[in-house]
Amino acid sequence: MALRVLFLILALLAAACVSSRGTSTDAVALLAFKSACTGRGTAALGSWTASSDPCSSGWRGVTCQRSTSSSSSVPPRVRGVVLEGLGLGGDAGALAALAGLPSLSFLSLKNNNFTGPLHAVDFSLLAPHLKLLYLSGNAFSGRFPDSILRLRHLRRIDLAGNRLAGTVPPEIGRRLRALVTLRLARNSFVGPLPASLEAMGKLAELNVSGNRLSGQIPKRLAAAFPASSFAGNPGLCGSPLRRRCNNRQQQRQRGDGEKGSEEMGRNSHYRWMVVMIMAAVGAAVATLIATALCALMWWKKKKPAAPRANSRTTSSTSASREETVRFDGCCEEFDVRSLMMGAAEMLGKGAAATTYRVFMGGQNDVNDDGHDAGVERTEGESVVVKRLRRREGATREDGRRRRELVREMGSWRHANIVNLRAFYASAEELLLVFDYVPNGSLHSLLHENLGPARAPLDWQTRLKLAQGAAQGLAYLHGASGSRLAHRHLTSSNILVDAGGDARVSDFALLQLLVPAPQTEKALQKQDVRAFGVILLEILTGRSPEDGKVDLPRWVRTVVREEWTSEVFDIELLRTRGAEDEMVALLQVALLCAADDPRERPRMAVVSKMIEDIRDRGSKRSKYSASPSQAGCSYESSPCVSEDTTRSTTAASSS
Repeated sequence: MALRVLFLILALLAAACVSSRGTSTDAVALLAFKSACTGRGTAALGSWTASSDPCSSGWRGVTCQRSTSSSSSVPPRVRGVVLEGLGLGGDAGALAALAGLPSLSFLSLKNNNFTGPLHAVDFSLLAPHLKLLYLSGNAFSGRFPDSILRLRHLRRIDLAGNRLAGTVPPEIGRRLRALVTLRLARNSFVGPLPASLEAMGKLAELNVSGNRLSGQIPKRLAAAFPASSFAGNPGLCGSPLRRRCNNRQQQRQRGDGEKGSEEMGRNSHYRWMVVMIMAAVGAAVATLIATALCALMWWKKKKPAAPRANSRTTSSTSASREETVRFDGCCEEFDVRSLMMGAAEMLGKGAAATTYRVFMGGQNDVNDDGHDAGVERTEGESVVVKRLRRREGATREDGRRRRELVREMGSWRHANIVNLRAFYASAEELLLVFDYVPNGSLHSLLHENLGPARAPLDWQTRLKLAQGAAQGLAYLHGASGSRLAHRHLTSSNILVDAGGDARVSDFALLQLLVPAPQTEKALQKQDVRAFGVILLEILTGRSPEDGKVDLPRWVRTVVREEWTSEVFDIELLRTRGAEDEMVALLQVALLCAADDPRERPRMAVVSKMIEDIRDRGSKRSKYSASPSQAGCSYESSPCVSEDTTRSTTAASSS
């Protein structure tokens, strides 16, 4: 180890001598790193010479960018170093040379042959700007570097496929709150998963598989990530794995959450006393709750009316009875008679339902063919009625389940969804009464009225609609207990109300007709992909129906060819200073539209990402926009490709 440190010092001295001949300070650090590297891969760094500049001469794997707040006379600085799969070797101490790159944001040395204790490297010297750190596929050893916990701007860590051991720091979740990706797979980490990981509100990707971790998986992590994120750890137990936890493992996890791994062996006698007392109190509370539930069930049998809705029923026992149910916010005088007497116009007819706009208090009607019989629009209240016919072959049990689902839908209330206000059910049909949303759909705003009189849809309006739609869909996924999905989400299902806010409509409507053939989680992942396509519509101005183009594939192709600016709608190019926000939303859209459903985040995570983008946009006047490289914003998360990063200022040469 001492010889390796001496060798690195000599490399730095040699680079300093080169610096005296006029080489930039960034070049000095990079040449020192090259001198510390060994193996056949050093030949790939032939463009790294003392007589050239890393930014203007196109050094391999080096990306540069000039500060947006500096004048043109200030030379560009190195922002990214991407040297993946080149066969580079050397000691972990070689990374210390990169501390001489004060503007470094992206470092990737994936799939090389570096060795040595990683905890000996002081990563805190890279703290000002480093956001992406990829060191997977090497042979680094030692424990998790404590200095990484001081990189408060860090967004992504990939240390998978090394020889790291020891415990995962218990405070990692409190120290790295901005983290979006944490990959520690295929190492030799031991001990419990830190409960502090639950505090990472932006964490969208976690993989600790293939280690020697033990104990119960924290509940929030279990709910947010699939079993593949925790596989290969024989000592881990609990959901989403199929291994149940015994009492000892549960207590170990509780001790980690409260005290941290360093205190798990202390005061065990007192912890067991606390556990016994809590168990006794819990048993008493459970008994009281069970008694209350029994009493409530008995009371419901005596009085079966639903607490959240007023119901009028023509018969009492049959599942085919006629029933009218009003939910919170519906007018008391509403009934099926007043609905049928209202003037109506048909808005559309699809496979799932026929949709009408009804003016309560009118005198005329229209038929199912859509021919208007002289609709007289009175001053009465407007509602939207969806008419669903009885499915052929449906049983009474199907009818009962359908009514239960409609009752559940009536309990959902959120500012970004279209609320169900009432329903009428009979043996042959189901009428659903929704709020009327006056300003059309997102699809009409984006793709209709494209003539000279069109009013352009500005960036702030589009971002507001994207955030509202994400919040509405995230609420629906959660309110349904992760059991239901939209199953047909398009920009036509995103309506715009009088206040200019987005409202998600028709959620779970298909479930009323055809039971889901797949698991609910898979269907919600389909919703996420569909929402990604909607975000691409917002950004590109293109409709997925135009020429039957696969919009995500087209965008990926354009981005891969380094023509990211060609993606955006020409109407958006008039907005100055919002390029980074657009690029950030583009990354979110492509993540949602990933081909592998396992890579798509939950809608709750997507909503937080868009909220973060909009918050940064509101502060644009106070802070300079974050730099981005060929469609991959260092401030934004996630990136389209974590393997290649380019810059228009200085492109990497292969």
